[in-house]
Amino acid sequence: MAFQPKLFASHLHDSTTVLTQQNSTSYVANKWVFDIGGSAVLPFLRQILVANVAKLTTQGMGLQSKINGFSANQNMTLDVYYFSESAFRLVVNTSEPLIFANWLTQFETYFDIDVIVRDDLAVLSVQGADAFKTLVDEFALTPGLRLSDYALRFGAQSNAVFLTAVANDAGQSYELIANPTELANWQSRFIGLGFNAHAA
Repeated sequence: MAFQPKLFASHLHDSTTVLTQQNSTSYVANKWVFDIGGSAVLPFLRQILVANVAKLTTQGMGLQSKINGFSANQNMTLDVYYFSESAFRLVVNTSEPLIFANWLTQFETYFDIDVIVRDDLAVLSVQGADAFKTLVDEFALTPGLRLSDYALRFGAQSNAVFLTAVANDAGQSYELIANPTELANWQSRFIGLGFNAHAA
């Protein structure tokens, strides 16, 4: 999937909250990545997701959504990112990745889509008062959008790492998606820059 934007985003938060947020990194358990492509990917996603993915028209833009029809856990959420009209990425929060993968790939029979289970990728969270500036500097990104809605997401690709701006009540939060070796190197780099490492 051709996806190379260097623009990055952050969420609007109370400045006091952000300034007092501890700099830290940790691996995120139970998050799994799926890439979906094909001519019918948009109508497929509109069928299975609660959120209106049709409004995603800018590369890297994403949003959080719940899922329709996955009976094992109706409250499961995921983040969906727009790469192009025929290519999206899902970052799914589930403790049942194999069950979800089987449920998702069954639709390849009914839609013109290809589902790639990215079990080669892991997720590392980075947060804190210095997180945004550190990521922009280290990954040579350009500060861009300010996201006012916590359900909105934004992703940028920098070499082997897909970086995402997510959000939580405690303040700014970002996630790095890459192979485990790449993420281990980056966590060591963050520790060297003064970030604490928390266990998964």
